[in-house]
Formats: sequence, C-alpha cells, structure tokens
Amino acid sequence: MTDFRITYGEGPSGNGGLAAIATGKTWTLEASPGAPTIARPDGTRLLVIGEPIGDPAALTRAELDGAYVNVAIDASRDLCSVEPDRFGQIDVYYQRTPAGGVLATRLDLLPIARTGGAFDQVALAHAFVVYGHRPAKRQTPYVDVRRLGVGETARCHDGALTVAMQPFSPRPATPYGESDLHRYADLLLEAVRRRASEAGNVVYLSSGWDSTALLACLVHLFGPGRTRAVIGRMRYAERSGVINQFEIDRAAAIARFFGVPLDIIEFDYWRRGPELVERLRPHFLAHHIASLTGLNHMRLAEHVAATASGGEAVFAGEISDGAHNLGFSQYVTLFHPSLTFREYADKMASYLFGPTFLGEFRSGRFAGDAVYQFFRSRAAGSLFDDPATDGARTRQLLASFFLRPQRLPLWSLRNVRLLTDAGRERYDAEMTAGYLDQARAAEPDSLYAWYLWLYNSFHWQGSTVATLPLTSRLCGLRPALPFWDGGLQDFLSAMPEDWGRGLDLHPTKYPLKWMLGNRVRYPTHLQTGPHSYLYDVDPSFSHGAEILYGSSLTPVYRSMLALRAYRDVLSSEMFDLDYLDAAVQRYRDGVEVRGSEMNDLLSLCVLSATGWYGSGAS
Repeated sequence: MTDFRITYGEGPSGNGGLAAIATGKTWTLEASPGAPTIARPDGTRLLVIGEPIGDPAALTRAELDGAYVNVAIDASRDLCSVEPDRFGQIDVYYQRTPAGGVLATRLDLLPIARTGGAFDQVALAHAFVVYGHRPAKRQTPYVDVRRLGVGETARCHDGALTVAMQPFSPRPATPYGESDLHRYADLLLEAVRRRASEAGNVVYLSSGWDSTALLACLVHLFGPGRTRAVIGRMRYAERSGVINQFEIDRAAAIARFFGVPLDIIEFDYWRRGPELVERLRPHFLAHHIASLTGLNHMRLAEHVAATASGGEAVFAGEISDGAHNLGFSQYVTLFHPSLTFREYADKMASYLFGPTFLGEFRSGRFAGDAVYQFFRSRAAGSLFDDPATDGARTRQLLASFFLRPQRLPLWSLRNVRLLTDAGRERYDAEMTAGYLDQARAAEPDSLYAWYLWLYNSFHWQGSTVATLPLTSRLCGLRPALPFWDGGLQDFLSAMPEDWGRGLDLHPTKYPLKWMLGNRVRYPTHLQTGPHSYLYDVDPSFSHGAEILYGSSLTPVYRSMLALRAYRDVLSSEMFDLDYLDAAVQRYRDGVEVRGSEMNDLLSLCVLSATGWYGSGAS
C-alpha cells in the first residue's frame, strides 16, 4: 500500500513530493515512490491510498466503498484535505508540533518516533483492559498523537491543521420480510464480486460460518478453478499439541465439498515464534498493534505471497460476528454439550444488549429479567454497578459492551485489578465522554446502528482485526473484507431484533444461514460437532495459557518482564503497579494462574513485546 506523510507549517518541510506554497506557509506531501494521483476537473489532484471500490475522483465518501484514504490537493488555495473511508479502515495519524502539523499513515513517519512523548494513560488502559490490545480509534498511546476517527476529515489550510467530524445519522431498525432475505444475499454476493480478482482469490479459511460463506460465494460466482483456501494448524505448546484439529478437519471437508485446494500452514509456536515477533515488531510498533493473532496472519500472508502468481485477492470473514450478532458467536458464551443450546446462549447474551432489554433497563424493570438473572447468577463472584440516572442508562449499557473485558450489563470496572480506583474512574469518564456521549440520545429502534458504527472505533480496529489487512499489504497482497461493505453494513444496521439477535427462534446470523441454505451450494450437514478449539470440549483450556506458559515465547516474555520497563510507561495513578509487579514475579517464578491475572499478564507481555516510542520499554 502507498504510505504518505504530510507536513504543514512555517518554511520548508519535508524533502519532496507535491508542494503548495502560499503566504509564507508551506505544506509538503511525501508519498511512496510512484504513487499515482488523479487530476479532477476542478483542478485539484487526488492521491488515493488503499483499495477504493468505485471512482474516487467522482464519488463522495457516502458513495464509495472499500478501504481507502483520499488526499485532495488544491495548490491554488493552499488546501489539502485527508479523508478516510466511512469506516476508517486505514489509519491516519496526526501530530501537532510547534513547527506545524504532521499527518501520516504510520506512526514511524511522525516526530513521535524520533523524540518520544508523554503517554496517554487512558488510551493505554483501554489497550490493557479490553480485548484487542490497542487504544480506541481516535487515540494512540501518546498524548500528542491522535488518529482520525470514524467520519473525520483533516484539513491543512491557512496555517492550521483542523479536524472536523461528519455527524452520524443512525438507521432505525425496520421490520424485514422474505424479500429482504434475497436482498441480503444479493448484497453479500455483490460485496464479494466487487472485491474479487480476475487473477484468483484466496480465503483464510476457518470452519465457521463466515469464512466458509465467503468460499461458497466465490465458488458460486467464479467456480472452483479461481479459488483456493489456507488454514493454520495451531501448535502453541508441546504439552497441548494441535489445538484446532476440529477446525482443520471440518475446513478440509468443506474444501473437498467445493473442490478447492486447501493449504495447511504450521503455527508451531512451541518451537518458533520469537524471530517472527522481532521481525514484525517495527511494523506493529508503527501502528501500535500487539497481537498474537497477527503472527498467524503474517504466516498466512507470507505463504499466499510465496505461492501466488500475482494479483490475487485475500478474503477473510472478519467483521461478520459483530455485525450479525454483536460478536457473541465468536466466543463460548456458555459451555454445554448441546451445541444448539450454546448457540441459543449466544442469542441470550446478544438480547441483553438489544432494544428490548434497553427498554427494560431504562424503565428500571430489568432486574427481574430471567435472562439477566441467569447470566448474573453465573458471575456470582463479580461486582456490579448500580444503574445510572435514567438519562445516562443508554451510555451505561454501551459502556458495559465496549469498555469492559466482560460483556454483561452493569459488570463493574471494580473487578479490574489492573487499574487503581482513580484509574477506573478516569478511564470510564473519559472514554464515555469521548466515544459514547454521541449515542446518549439513542433510542431502542436505532440501537443496532449505533453498535455497528461504534464497532469501528473499538474491536474492528483492534489488533486482532487490523493485522489482517496490515500483513496482507506488507506481503504485496490485496485484502478483502466483504462484511465491511457499506451496503451490507446498512442492511445489518437496520436489521430487526427478531432476525437472530434476540430471543426469537431464528438462528444467529439468520440471513447469512438462510442464504447458504437457499441461494448457494453449501454443506450445512458439515456444521456439526465441536466448532474449532480444545476449549470447545474442555472449558479449562486457554490459548493464552499455552502461549504464556508453554510456548517458545515463554522465556522471551519472562526475560523481558524482568526489566519491569512497563513502569516507565504506566502511571501509578492509573495502574496498580504493585499488583503488576507481584503478577510478574509469580510468572517469572513459574507459577501458572488463570482468570483476570492471566489475562493481565498476557496483555502486559504482548504490549511490551511491541513496545512504545521513547521508552526503555520499546
């Protein structure tokens, strides 16, 4: 992907590229060699970053699709505007300095990479507390460096760097009927078709509904001859062996059904891994990504690049879980031998954040809700907050969803041992004000639209998702995430609760599963048995524990934490450093723990392995 840096301020800045000079102010755009620009009829020039779908010279952000950043240059007016796509799929970082402002597509193109800076403790708290190991969308680990948020545009003009946001207009949920099932199928097929390549297509295959649905769509559209699939065999520790054999067996059967080749790549972190962490570290640091999943994505991308003839598109089913069912299908909500009941438990968890429960929550009648009582009884050792005043309860429900490691209404941050009392209060207040205040007037009929819009600022830009396109582009591949399609997102934003998100009898991901049963060939009979991992049959099994205690990374993490360099980064006002020190000591002594302490250790390890600019921890 083309990267760029824009410097704006007094006097010469940068060393080439496209420049406009007016009234003593200078901005310079530096882009990767050979970056194409488009001449618009109005005289402006357009640098297009990423993979837009449509004509970026003629269409607006609302009309364009795909992952892109448009850099519009009007030299006659000394004006440059930087506008990411509607979901902000490609990050744009900006830093204001005494000499002016700087924008770039990577942190290592900003002054922060050379000089360091003060750390944003609230952003770091989010990276530690919430799954994804990354600050929320508009933040970075540094006080002086921000990212353009969803719907934001940056402008360099008249000696100033300004950022403006386009207000979000949620789509209310509406009743859907049979014609909408066909509309969904048409939207998904078109989203896949528009992202596919004439040179061939590769699917990162799991055994789940999402990636296999994309495989079915590609074969339906183009036949098996122009499609192939890859999957990773996970051996994280010698003591546990292959931890995703269920997934591999089903994926192999599905590939045979469609007549496409399936390559199996070894994720053998019990023997190797540190060298990959070190090789990826500069790229992860340039985006503050800390992700074990990213190692897997790099293995897949390198294999695809080594075996590709050139020009293939790489498809992944990410985004689908959150967009269809608020993400509850991605985890084991409730361990039970009945897979049907476990799926219904996913629906029950989704219901607790849906419009019906919001109505009960706002009215004060929620405490007697049988589903809520059931899940609270299973978290008997946890602390819960009191309901907020009536006007703040919508934000409180959204905070329970986006700002907590445990998604359960009113689950309290007091359960998070990593933060101090003052840290919890500050984190909750600042993150709520910064991201959730916009939804304070959300009504039940627009709740799903708010969830899907906010997802772009949280999990969908987190480390486990961002590494999919990042590693693909690093290997010269074109990433394709059809479930991030604008038309499909609009459909799912307005999809009603009784289409699989609530206590109705429709399955999770109802329109997707209907499509697979009615519009394309799909082996539904193979979607039986344990889903993917050992934890599907053994609730005590943990991916994190295998990495922390049994992998090739274990001695690296123990040695790294011995320096306690995290103390140079984390404030004692926000973080309970004594608790962290004790947890680190137990880890270095070989003591295995589970629960919140293990999760905190894993966050500390992966974030420290990536590091921070301007710190001994980097």
